[in-house]
Amino acid sequence: INQYYKLFLQPLNQVHLGSTDIEHDYHNYRKFNGAYLRIFAIVGGLILLIAAVNFMNLTTARASHRWKEIGVRSSIGAGKGQLFGQFVFESVLLALGALLLGVLADLLLLPGLNLLIGRQLSLLALANHPLELLVLLAATILLGMLAGIYPSLYMTSFQPSSVLKGNKKEGRSLFRSSLVVIQFGLALAMIVSTIIVVRQLSYMQQSEMGFDKDHILLIDMNQEVNQKYATLKEELLKSPHVRGVTASGQRLGNNFHQWGYKVRTDTGVVNITPSNVNVDYDYLTVYGIQIKAGRNFNKDNARDKDFAFIINETFARELNAPNVLGMGVGHGWYKDDSLGSIIGVAQDFHFNSMHHKINTLSMVVHPDWGYSEMSVKVDGSDPAAAIDEVQDIWKRTVSYPFDYTFLDQHFDNLYQSDRQMSSVVTIMAVLAILLSCLGLFGLVTITVQKRVKEVGIRKALGASEQEITTLLSRNYIGLIVIAFVLASPVTYWVLNRWLDGFAYHIGIHPGWFFAGAALTLAIAGLTIAYHTMRAARENPVKALRYE
Repeated sequence: INQYYKLFLQPLNQVHLGSTDIEHDYHNYRKFNGAYLRIFAIVGGLILLIAAVNFMNLTTARASHRWKEIGVRSSIGAGKGQLFGQFVFESVLLALGALLLGVLADLLLLPGLNLLIGRQLSLLALANHPLELLVLLAATILLGMLAGIYPSLYMTSFQPSSVLKGNKKEGRSLFRSSLVVIQFGLALAMIVSTIIVVRQLSYMQQSEMGFDKDHILLIDMNQEVNQKYATLKEELLKSPHVRGVTASGQRLGNNFHQWGYKVRTDTGVVNITPSNVNVDYDYLTVYGIQIKAGRNFNKDNARDKDFAFIINETFARELNAPNVLGMGVGHGWYKDDSLGSIIGVAQDFHFNSMHHKINTLSMVVHPDWGYSEMSVKVDGSDPAAAIDEVQDIWKRTVSYPFDYTFLDQHFDNLYQSDRQMSSVVTIMAVLAILLSCLGLFGLVTITVQKRVKEVGIRKALGASEQEITTLLSRNYIGLIVIAFVLASPVTYWVLNRWLDGFAYHIGIHPGWFFAGAALTLAIAGLTIAYHTMRAARENPVKALRYE
């Protein structure tokens, strides 16, 4: 038993984020996987990095607009250190302004986000955490300083005389090109990650579970309902809306209890600890679970009560016997000479969510122990009428409150945290590609402005609009292709590691990377084309009239 259970202490304030792996607690759907918060923090950091890259790129690209200011200030005594400090200070002020805008945006957008993820997040909660506020402020200042260092170094790296004489010529910046590659590499990684997260969630929700979970009402039972179960079941089966009625000690999806079992083998009695569930005789029939070998429970067979066991295929494989049917088996407290027997082997089915692999399972009929839940399969053509009918029969038969849910809804709730993660990652991916394209938009704008004279001369010499557009676009398209080549293997490795955390998961198809690259290229291409085509269509006379 020790291989299945362990005791540990957990602080109360860690239960919400650190106990989704604890079994028998799936009714608490509001718990959240703490690992997802770490993922959100990493993705948020990547988006901040994209924004910082934007700032550095655009600041250095627009440096020529401040050459005269730098030259004049230097000529009247301003040192490089003073100029450097000024530019870094300006960067910090911009970061603080962005923080203020971010707070205002949060106030506007947080209600919608709460609706999307089913939470009640509030900025006012930060008022009770002054340390976090100080960390936020310090991080903003640090980000502003880091983002401003390179542009400040770049703008103070030239001699004042060459700047004032207009001899400062800007060449292609390898560093600036590298920033574009990093930016679009991150955006591509976000797009591909979104595709795979959404597909993994869809795979878990839509995979064949091995049983029928549609149109099944789950109704809580107490002692009174157990005492009148036979009568209640008989009345329900008379309804034209009811297709089947059964009961069990635990709900599918709620990690069945694991009990110590004895199994008599050729070498003697061995101990094993499978999952176990107490069921009614027609449990497998109502749920459509197939019998692969042996037979189902039979109410007319007295031995099937307490002493007949149906195991799943995983349990049968673990026994490693040519034929498990008829093998002696029983609970740990059964005497060795009074064990029951295995009467059937059921097809493996996912009695937990798809987060967990299929474990060994034993099903047994113990009606004297009582059941905790009734399962009523209803006609799917008119669920509302079926519920009303079942509720009416229930109230006529027992006084216990009629509290129900649908099994498919219950399983849907098991993936609530995954859906929330999928939604947030999708939003972040859209934000990442939007920021990348905004940065590219500004960068192309500045580049086109600097090459107006060149474009005018080329057009005057007969260059076509297509040639001009290609000339201005090819460098950026090439950088995006490089970003794809560099980002793809890293993204593949990270996503593979994430998928390995699931018991069942999809494979990563190379086509998704090409789809992400195509989407990135399409959006970036439209961004570039807006300016390059405008520049290509301009009358060359306008560009050259002042030359």
